[in-house]
Amino acid sequence: MAAVRPEITQVLAVPAAFTKEIPPDFEDSNGHMNVAHYFRLHGEAMWQQHRALGYGGSGRFGMFAMEQHVAYYREVLVGHEVSVHVCDLGRTDKVMRGISYLVNRTVGEVASSFEFLTMNVDRVSRRPAEFEAAVAAALDESIARARSLGFGPEYGVLELRPTTARVRN
Repeated sequence: MAAVRPEITQVLAVPAAFTKEIPPDFEDSNGHMNVAHYFRLHGEAMWQQHRALGYGGSGRFGMFAMEQHVAYYREVLVGHEVSVHVCDLGRTDKVMRGISYLVNRTVGEVASSFEFLTMNVDRVSRRPAEFEAAVAAALDESIARARSLGFGPEYGVLELRPTTARVRN
């Protein structure tokens, strides 16, 4: 199934995790931003989203990466201003699915998307764990907010499956 690609106006309705001007050291030999920096920008936005849910620091639970899918639509050049916008798309009792969009604000285009699956993990036992009630409620609110803006499960290509099908407990 092909992923639905949103219009820039739809993406801009999602608050930006941050805005950044692309520095010269992000440029590669092709004269545009290197792919490693797309991943870096999307990753930082994803972690900001996780921190907003209460992860980070010395808490008992953390989010572990399971899978990512990056798509590149348009190039980004040094000096362009970009923003990254994250949507939570769904969850199971232990896994969340989301997608972020890198917007090239200088030219007014969605430049790339970064879809991810992350798992809630007990950092003591190093095993998958169910989301705490407060985190589950915050995720549900975030998913509902994304749906109210028109984002749904058809955005992206990754699928949520029962945790036991993906991970050994």
